[in-house]
Amino acid sequence: MLTDALGYYELLEVDYNADENIIKQHYREKAKLWHPDHSDNENALEIFQKISVAYDVLKDSKTRAMYDILSMVYKKQDFPDFKTLKIYKTNGGIEDPFLRVVNLVKYTPKGFKSEKLVGSFNDIVSLIKKATQINWTKGWANPKENIKALKNNFSGINKNREDNLKMLLHNAVAYFKEDKKDKAYISAQEAITYASDEQKDMIETFSYLLDKVNYTVPVWDYEYLKNIQLKIPKNIAISVISIVLLLGIWVIGKFVPEKEKSLTDMNYYQEVRFYNGNTTVDDMVLSKIFNIPVDLTDDKMLFHLKSETNIMHGPSDEFDIMVQGHKNQTVRITGYTPDELWYRVMVDDGNMGFVKRGYLKKGIGNPIPERSKIIENNER
Repeated sequence: MLTDALGYYELLEVDYNADENIIKQHYREKAKLWHPDHSDNENALEIFQKISVAYDVLKDSKTRAMYDILSMVYKKQDFPDFKTLKIYKTNGGIEDPFLRVVNLVKYTPKGFKSEKLVGSFNDIVSLIKKATQINWTKGWANPKENIKALKNNFSGINKNREDNLKMLLHNAVAYFKEDKKDKAYISAQEAITYASDEQKDMIETFSYLLDKVNYTVPVWDYEYLKNIQLKIPKNIAISVISIVLLLGIWVIGKFVPEKEKSLTDMNYYQEVRFYNGNTTVDDMVLSKIFNIPVDLTDDKMLFHLKSETNIMHGPSDEFDIMVQGHKNQTVRITGYTPDELWYRVMVDDGNMGFVKRGYLKKGIGNPIPERSKIIENNER
């Protein structure tokens, strides 16, 4: 059921589905009744002004749609002003209809504080790393609360249905207000993920006013966001390792994860090395990456793309697009960035670019084309 946050429908005594003529008729009746020139009630002017404001909003299909959507997620005390409605943006000030909200408990000198963080996936990665660094290094001043905070941040990383619904619908209306109907449409469609059945119907009705667009949904890898918080900061890790070394090398072998040991044995490279001894310079990358030697006879490094995505010249969305990757396209992994957010892949023509971790799935997808360079002797 639609929420009438500011009581506009109630003031005019009209149903949520009332058409423009009914709203106009009720307004005229109410205005005549409460006009200060016709009413002796000491509150007549105040009530007349409220009726006029309600009518100004509901008589126009655009402002009425904005009011209906915002009423779903705002209450009277925090309902935003249409005139000053601002778009939530990334930390870099970029408009992004795929933003999300994450709640984090972070240590402060005054105690642990819960914060709602809004941003793109990369924004959230950065903010989680900062909060985790603070909790691991300073939070032990209150160990009981710190353990509680770490547990809350790990388990609650994707439990923000109401916050995400509110932020996405806010942005849908803010984009609509600025006549950016394509972005408004995307934000509204993203909000459906967090909406109830009744809310979905209202959002779909709102979407009819917008420019329908086809778009690829970015992968929000919440497992990756969880695992960030398990990486102990280096200064603490060094202290722990020093203590463990005193207990014996066998203790390290027992408690250090196999994946971490394999990474310590790798060097940073900016060239791709093949098992046959050949190398090719990877001049696309501006940052160091972990190199995986390429064995074209080995299918263990063959992955495929979960959906369409851009394969970039470097490990960032700010690089130019090398090629458009297709859903289920098979690629070969040849390296990855230290934060494991970006993986370097070889495509069929032998070129190499970067794909976000969340878009990759292990194993062959679509059949590998003839003469593809990602496997050896593929000249069928």
